[in-house]
Amino acid sequence: MAMANRMARVAHVRTLQKRLALACQAQAISERDQLRQMAERIERLRQVYTPTQADAGGFSIKAMAHQYERLGKALASTAERQLHADDMVDAAQAAALDAHRRKRAADELHARAEVAEAVEAERRRERNAVPRWVEF
Repeated sequence: MAMANRMARVAHVRTLQKRLALACQAQAISERDQLRQMAERIERLRQVYTPTQADAGGFSIKAMAHQYERLGKALASTAERQLHADDMVDAAQAAALDAHRRKRAADELHARAEVAEAVEAERRRERNAVPRWVEF
């Protein structure tokens, strides 16, 4: 019984580790999606602040050019952060898959330990049983 209990605890720990890995994966995906949305918003703003010949009002074209340049830097920074977020999602997916494999292995070991202990209990019961005499 001790081995099955130990394997049950291991299986429970592996379940918790799997849930944690899945939560980390979901968080990484959420962050990546937020960065993608931010990049799209920056790109839309950048299109709005694109200086044109029609805006040749002197000061306003300089201000638009300045905003355009700042948005370009923000977009480049966001692109780098997106690459990092993609790497984090890949790592989280690998960790979740590894946690799933470990959990399945722990569940299988728990099931085997229960079967082995049931077989051992049956053998013990047969050994300790009062012998039956068969008369002819």
